[in-house]
Amino acid sequence: MALNPLRQPVGLNALGEATEPFQLEVDAALGRFRTVREDLKNQVRQGELTVKTAREKASVAARELRGQLTERSKDPSPVPRVFLDRLVETANARVRNSQTQSIESLQRETNRLLRMNLIEQQVQTRAQEFQAKVYVRPIAGGIAAPTVGGLLVFHESSTTAGDEPAREWARRQLETLRDRVIDSDDQRRIDLACDRPDMVNPRLIASYAEVLKHQSPDEMETFVTEALTSRDANACSAAFVVARSVEDPSRFRWVRQLLSGLNDFPDQALSSLRAWEAEARMTETTTAQSLAARAVSAAEIDARLIDVQAPTESQLERQSVDRARPIAAWDEPIGLTAQKRWSEGNTSVEEASPEID
Repeated sequence: MALNPLRQPVGLNALGEATEPFQLEVDAALGRFRTVREDLKNQVRQGELTVKTAREKASVAARELRGQLTERSKDPSPVPRVFLDRLVETANARVRNSQTQSIESLQRETNRLLRMNLIEQQVQTRAQEFQAKVYVRPIAGGIAAPTVGGLLVFHESSTTAGDEPAREWARRQLETLRDRVIDSDDQRRIDLACDRPDMVNPRLIASYAEVLKHQSPDEMETFVTEALTSRDANACSAAFVVARSVEDPSRFRWVRQLLSGLNDFPDQALSSLRAWEAEARMTETTTAQSLAARAVSAAEIDARLIDVQAPTESQLERQSVDRARPIAAWDEPIGLTAQKRWSEGNTSVEEASPEID
């Protein structure tokens, strides 16, 4: 599973889905060019244009296609740029504010760092105590190792008891076993147990987003309100990922509420979303430029009109004769009609047809 939730194909703005609108636009532009090319070929066949003039006009159409696709490939993302602009604006404002923090905010940050350092020390010193409670030695002998079920029970009991070092140790052990677990239900339970409100978990964000994409606007508004209130990094990130993938985000009040509440996003969520958004847009631009270059190359080759030749005098004369023929009546059958078959030397079909008794 990719670390970038914007790349997840499960309900998120995957790369293929993001570049599909531009691919359709490229195909439409190339189709319009080929329509012009076919029209020029028909004019050459009818003697209305020379091959040289047709090639010049086809080259002009190819240059117009190049200019159009080059300009569009600079910003091909279907996601409104307001998402990236608001992320950058909020992140820069937070950096400026951090340089002029008040005494109270500095004390809170210092206390948070001291608490994290204390938890880390206790995790290291009490590791043997935790292992003795969770590690199980196989019946056939061997090295003792933890089990997923035992770690989940230990994590739940330490959470109930308020033992933060034990809870953090259990999380780290579960994260180590996550890649070796096959059962999807166990993987989901591990992801939920490893959820840290102040840290970003891409797998949990993908799970949230898969559920949120089926929610109604009212339900999304409630979720966004709770996410901003709790300052949960994963919940805020999931709401942002879903918001950038909806069609016409300006129609939804919860999207405007989310963008207005970016100041309440945790630092981890804000920095991760900014990096993901910038990376996604860069990848979309690179892919779009590749698609545009391929279409322009095909148009320039077609503009040479290699398979087009000027008609000969006899072909032009035949076309002139064909155009001079009268148009068939609406009730006249197509093909060799009786009237045309017996027109020479006969005044009517009855005179030329033998009598039948």
